[in-house]
Amino acid sequence: MKERNYDNEAIQRFEKMLQEGIAYFFDLEEYLDIIDYYITFGNFNFAHKAIKLGLEQYVNHVELLMFKTELLALEGELNEAKRIIEQIKGVDPYNKELPLLEADIFSRSNQHEQAVEALKKALEYHPDDIEIYDLLSIEYLYLDEFQEALKTSKKSLEIDPENQAALYNVISCYDLMDMNEKARDFLLNFVDQQPMSEIGWSLLGKRYLEDEKYEQALEALDYAIAIDDKFLGAYYDKAYVLTKLKRFEEAIEFYKLTLSISDPSAFAYYHIAKNYEFLNEYQKALEFYQKAIYEDPGHYKSRLRLIDILIHTNQLEKAIQSSLEAVQVIPTQELYEQQAQIYILKEDFKEAIDSLEMSLKLGSLKIPVALLLADLYIKTGDKEKFRSILLEARKLYPDSKEIQKRMTDKS
Repeated sequence: MKERNYDNEAIQRFEKMLQEGIAYFFDLEEYLDIIDYYITFGNFNFAHKAIKLGLEQYVNHVELLMFKTELLALEGELNEAKRIIEQIKGVDPYNKELPLLEADIFSRSNQHEQAVEALKKALEYHPDDIEIYDLLSIEYLYLDEFQEALKTSKKSLEIDPENQAALYNVISCYDLMDMNEKARDFLLNFVDQQPMSEIGWSLLGKRYLEDEKYEQALEALDYAIAIDDKFLGAYYDKAYVLTKLKRFEEAIEFYKLTLSISDPSAFAYYHIAKNYEFLNEYQKALEFYQKAIYEDPGHYKSRLRLIDILIHTNQLEKAIQSSLEAVQVIPTQELYEQQAQIYILKEDFKEAIDSLEMSLKLGSLKIPVALLLADLYIKTGDKEKFRSILLEARKLYPDSKEIQKRMTDKS
């Protein structure tokens, strides 16, 4: 469907008609505009009403029927959508927009081979439409026909070198076929022909990063940033490369730069904290882990690392307080096991047992946890639970010499 500048007066008049029950006349273009507006903004109820009224006035009009088909497909009424497609074919079998609509319905029905054929038909009518090539590439990916998807994405990129979706699809195809060198060679050739493509340079930087060619990665990412100094992803990638090169202070500066480009994020704060940790600047690391948690209370890694630093710096009261808060937000085995370690350091063995028993409710029994619990049960004089946990562990891990030794040593 072609893009429209919406007729607000017609839309307001239509809604007034529905509210007040007053009949108004709408010509065909107004109905099409109203329907397109409601579908675009997700008001399917009003879209259905407009289609119904439009078809009463303009019986079997193809564009109205196509909107009805599109709406049914969006609602998952695929069989009814296919029925109307056949109805449209009876009225206008050579409609140039019909194959695209048909392809969408086939794709939603997981009939990807039929979707491919419909899109090929659409290309006969629109041979330079990059959107059709992009859709066709996706259908080939559904069918695991990676070479065809690659060829199609390259054709789209040939028509429009600035088509970012096609560029990403090309690299995805190479990745799916494990053609890493060809992906890198393609990107080198691409940025040579399109030197102002920040996406091309960024993808090349990522490729060098994956190959652990960090200096080349930095060079490529610098080009991306020079072209677009607001390119958030390139800043993140450059900061990550600097971390890999152990240039932690520089990495911190680039992560901090992202905070001036975009809204604060737990991701950025977490990585700033991590780099401070690498520098053994634990107080600053704690500050930024806390900021990450403030931005996203469910940021699991930040909570784990913050508690680990508090344990490492012997701030056990703060560590247990942070741990108790953490398991209220994201109760996981790892957090409860970490909590148990704090209680053990505090020599509060009963609380450590409670934490480990809570961890078992959230997942399977692991050998180190079984052994630790067994030792704690002995410390607290609970021989029955000692035997029980080791017997349970032996059933799960019958070949474990550690479990057998512990049972023998304490028997």
